[in-house]
Amino acid sequence: MFYIVGLGNPGEEHVGTRHNIGFTLLESFVAAKSLSSLHAVSAYSGLISTGVVVDEEVQVLLPTTFMNASGSAVTKLVPKNEKEKLIVVYDDIDLAFGEIKISFGRGDGGHNGIKSIIEKLGSQDFVRLRVGIAKKSIWTGKLVRPKGEKLASFVLGHFDRSEEKGLEKVKELTSDVLVSLITKGREATMNQFN
Repeated sequence: MFYIVGLGNPGEEHVGTRHNIGFTLLESFVAAKSLSSLHAVSAYSGLISTGVVVDEEVQVLLPTTFMNASGSAVTKLVPKNEKEKLIVVYDDIDLAFGEIKISFGRGDGGHNGIKSIIEKLGSQDFVRLRVGIAKKSIWTGKLVRPKGEKLASFVLGHFDRSEEKGLEKVKELTSDVLVSLITKGREATMNQFN
């Protein structure tokens, strides 16, 4: 069994925001792979979908706790001896929109959702699929990372029109990466996609 968790915040006001890209991408994955419809299960503090992807059972969770408390939902889903089968999909302000990075066993990188999961699991040993949400300067091509209060409003803001168009490619890429993680394992997937 693989456990795939998307990070985000509950509530209509957060739908489609940069910080909720984990939700957006996994909603698309569930539909594309014909998994069961996401439905609320209070025992898991979130929306759950189950099914089979290339002969492997998967459970998808979108926690309905807020981002900072994601770990409490994750520990309800993932058995203690199966932490390495956990894949967490979330936003990364240090990657450009459209870029992804797969890692395993790292720190929280300043992301409160990941910090909560590490604290509650008591382990860093799970796969992270970090999805870029930052803009690049049209002049320099370098990442533009807002600071202070601007960072919060940027992360909690919506994608612009060009990014909305690009989101389809990100959804396809995320789906390909998840299928690869499930079928080929993390090392082969990192080698192919990082």
